[in-house]
Amino acid sequence: MNEQNDTSRQTNPEGGKRNLAESPFFAAMGTLGDVVFLSVLWLIFSLPLVTVGASTTAAFAVAGKIAARQDYFVRRDFMAAFKRDWRIATRVWAVLAVVLIVLVADYQIGLANPGSWGGVLIAVAAAMGLCWLCVLGGGFALLGRFGYTRVRDVLKDGALLCVANPTAVLVWLIVLLFMPLLHKVVPALYDYLYLPWLFLGGGTAITLFSFALRPAFTRLEKKK
Repeated sequence: MNEQNDTSRQTNPEGGKRNLAESPFFAAMGTLGDVVFLSVLWLIFSLPLVTVGASTTAAFAVAGKIAARQDYFVRRDFMAAFKRDWRIATRVWAVLAVVLIVLVADYQIGLANPGSWGGVLIAVAAAMGLCWLCVLGGGFALLGRFGYTRVRDVLKDGALLCVANPTAVLVWLIVLLFMPLLHKVVPALYDYLYLPWLFLGGGTAITLFSFALRPAFTRLEKKK
């Protein structure tokens, strides 16, 4: 339903026979619309770059509710999580950004030095880049769902979450790396899909990862 120009999904407390609007098809279309809205919010609030951590955490907070089939309002819950976790999320992102800069520099040095040494640098940068993506996804997914106060706990638990859930990590990496691989394999199709993916990719990746992590999060929530 729409309330004050916000997008939400709420359960029907009365049960009984579903009407047409509550059918699986319309429910799926509604969720798809929410993911599109979430993607746009994530993109807009990530544009200053320094806010990528807070924006990603907020997106995971909303996507976590979608995956858990809880009541939610996309804009309201996004903004609430953005403000709530701004400080810790920004500190986490600062650490990850520094690591990313080092990895990119390592990769560039490898490209500039042909031969076995350059190949080793490129391979190390690629392997560490995959680990970086895993820690980023796992850390912000946990931060969006549970409360944290220390950066090292977010990074450590994010890494452990990914190690314990390889299937979910595979989903995360496939979605994130789809467009870069498409650019290498079918550049013409990449050019066609680039703009739609720019607006839809962020929320889509975060939501799919949240669904893939849902069994693990269910176990964690039972321990809380």
